[in-house]
Amino acid sequence: MTYNGLENCLLNANSCEDESVASRGDEECPTDSLDEDDSSCSSSNNASESFSSQWTMTKRDEHEWEFSESSRQSVAKEKPSCTVQISDVKIMKEKFAKLLLGEDSTGGRKGHSSALALSNAITKLAGAVFGELWKLEPLPEERKNKWRREMEWLLTPTNYMVELVPAKQYGANGRTLEASIYYYSNSFEIMRPRAREDIQMNLPALRKLDSMLLETLDAMTITEFWYEEGGSQAEGRTKSVKQSKRWWLPIPQVPIGGLSDGERKKLLNQAKLVHQIFKAAKSINETILLEMPIPSIIGEALPKSGKASLGDELYRTLNTISSSAVGMLNSLNLKSEHSALDTINRLEAAIYAWKERISEQTCTKSPARTPWSLKDPSMELDKMEFLISRAQLLLHQIRIRYPNLPQTFLDVMKIQYGKDIAHAILEAYSRVLGNVAFGILSRIGDISQEDVSSDPNSPMAANSLPG
Repeated sequence: MTYNGLENCLLNANSCEDESVASRGDEECPTDSLDEDDSSCSSSNNASESFSSQWTMTKRDEHEWEFSESSRQSVAKEKPSCTVQISDVKIMKEKFAKLLLGEDSTGGRKGHSSALALSNAITKLAGAVFGELWKLEPLPEERKNKWRREMEWLLTPTNYMVELVPAKQYGANGRTLEASIYYYSNSFEIMRPRAREDIQMNLPALRKLDSMLLETLDAMTITEFWYEEGGSQAEGRTKSVKQSKRWWLPIPQVPIGGLSDGERKKLLNQAKLVHQIFKAAKSINETILLEMPIPSIIGEALPKSGKASLGDELYRTLNTISSSAVGMLNSLNLKSEHSALDTINRLEAAIYAWKERISEQTCTKSPARTPWSLKDPSMELDKMEFLISRAQLLLHQIRIRYPNLPQTFLDVMKIQYGKDIAHAILEAYSRVLGNVAFGILSRIGDISQEDVSSDPNSPMAANSLPG
């Protein structure tokens, strides 16, 4: 082999060193040629060729030391994870940029508050992951990972929410003392940070409810029921009234003769579990909404009089002392969720108006009753408190009969004008979990109806499930 040929081979080896080592085929090519050239160089007696051969062997050893097999495997293994991390960071940057902009892409003053932006983000994420939940089936891994990953992002602000409480010291006798310091004869109380009580109490419970709902959906793998697309049903079977209203949606199907006893027992147990999850999520949501203050701007949109908000019929119903809460509800003859929501809105507006009047009269000094005054202020206060208690009883009964009503006018205003970020996160998280739980219950109710239609003696008929 000539010196020029060996020089060209060395140049080729150097160019291969600068290239990526991801492909093993590209690395083997120069190595083989170098081995051949080295063997030819070792058999040569030429001094220049011998020197070039030793230099080539040294370069090859350095090349093998830098790009060993283990390093190549580690690079190949780490590369996908780095790509995933970069994509996650990009998504997170985009999401939090929109949150900071308040969903106003112009960057102007039309953006929402941070609390409302987070609430909307949680609601939109639940809609994108769970959708309308028309089928009882496990979530795809991609959507499940998206839910867990992005919910962790949206819940991150709660890790930095603290409240200041007085620090405590313990005396020699074991008694608890308030910690304080003295500075120029002035006493200053020492405060220490602590996690917010509502976050500490409710967020772990919501996380647990979340994981239980996902586990329930994951358990829907091997089932005796299935779904038919396009609303078509098997021959010789008639559609129920409820199915005919949504003929374009997937319709559950069960075997001829109905489900087996084991499958029925499994579905009923799952329905009981999900119903408990639903009640827990609704309870947390109602508690948070009660803690959220009513915005002052709402006073301009509501009537000042409770009677004007209720209307004559509803006002007479509340004044009927002999009627119980169930009797009042039956006398209203509510025929749809829309009429129930309208009644709740009117009751809440009346309660708000009465409470405002009570606070105004208790805050101001009550004047002495004049001879021309026909109303006793104390009797008027008692009457308003009685109406408030009756209205709250009726509200409770309506919510029991219609468990998954849309948000009321007052609730929407609280969320829209709320400034407390913790309240916004807890309210939105509990609300979407309640909606998912109710959706699962509804789908189990659909399967129950199909089972009863196939087997009228099915024990599923004795269990009232939404659907």
